[in-house]
Amino acid sequence: MLRAAVLLLGLLAMAAPARAEDVAIKDWWVACDNVRVCTAYGFPPEDAYGVVLRVRREAEAEAAAELDLGIDAETAKGVSGPLTLSIDGKVVTRTEAPEGAADEYRTWSISPAKTPALLAAMARGDALEAKDGQRTVVTVSLAGASASLRWMDDRQLRAGGVTALVAKGAMPASVVPAPPVAPLIRAAKPVSQDGLTDIPPPAVLARIKPLDCQADAPEDPSSNRLAPGVVLWVIPCWVGAYQISSALVLADEKGGHVRLADLGGDGGPDDRATATNANYDTDHQKLYTYAKGRGLADCGQATTYAWTGKAFILTERAELQICRGLPEDYWVTMFRSR
Repeated sequence: MLRAAVLLLGLLAMAAPARAEDVAIKDWWVACDNVRVCTAYGFPPEDAYGVVLRVRREAEAEAAAELDLGIDAETAKGVSGPLTLSIDGKVVTRTEAPEGAADEYRTWSISPAKTPALLAAMARGDALEAKDGQRTVVTVSLAGASASLRWMDDRQLRAGGVTALVAKGAMPASVVPAPPVAPLIRAAKPVSQDGLTDIPPPAVLARIKPLDCQADAPEDPSSNRLAPGVVLWVIPCWVGAYQISSALVLADEKGGHVRLADLGGDGGPDDRATATNANYDTDHQKLYTYAKGRGLADCGQATTYAWTGKAFILTERAELQICRGLPEDYWVTMFRSR
């Protein structure tokens, strides 16, 4: 009876679509995307910058956790070989040799064979130290590590099973359901851009007046034909220190049938028709947006939308909400499609 119930839960989980989620727990942040790929980040205490302990795992039952330590060039200056990892003063393992040039942000990976023991020790510890000989290069807080890894086990439907990182139990790996299939999204075929002008018709400019756009935005508007009789206008609306927010308006070539574009998401129609650092690719019918949380680009969000012929549909979103001096490569994919 118990096994039947477990199998039924697995089937229900397989049928239910996953949704992207994230949570911050003390000094850790963990996120899972719409196909249950999960990433957890642990940071040094007291808001130190440029260091992260990363745990990443795919959703398949047999997928192993991948663990590495990222350190900025200044902090790791002079370090050329593997690091010794200790938890609460007790040596647990050593990393592989660093990847990347000495003057760049580098990563020290932990081999798959050593990862399970390190994860188990992390769940019980308070702090992880990475040493180069006798020198402590970085310290990563483990406050929140156990809860974050349990959260990951839960979202990947591993809790109570032998494949769990922390929330282990007796259930076999076969109970872990296959990950959801990423949605299939087809962009419309590109069309000719001949005859377009980048001067917005008066009706288009009138439509964005309620958005309180700046009159002296330094960037010029752009026009992009999505289909015969459907033109997307990207009109710079306000300018910040390092990025531009634009209004997105749809109309025909003469400025008729004007309406705001809709990128979906939360907020009202005005919010759903604005995008930061927007750029439209007419060859692939895709709209790209890129919003930095601050000038360093160590946090923010990047999104891609496809024009399907009827609407803009989200195809990919990457983000990082914690601003701790990490390079943009550490932004986490939160939504993916085929």
